[in-house]
Amino acid sequence: MHTINLLRKAVENRKKYLIQVLKKNYVVKESDQLSNWTLSELENEWKNYQKRCEEDIG
Repeated sequence: MHTINLLRKAVENRKKYLIQVLKKNYVVKESDQLSNWTLSELENEWKNYQKRCEEDIG
């Protein structure tokens, strides 16, 4: 039971972090809806953004 709460808290903290970073970098237009996204969706969007940045650099 305690492990589930720790995992849930870790997931929620990661989601909050990714939402902040995506909003800060203006990655998505519908940033007000990011809280409805799953952790996987947020992670994928962040990875795609990082790839685009790397392509722009060189």
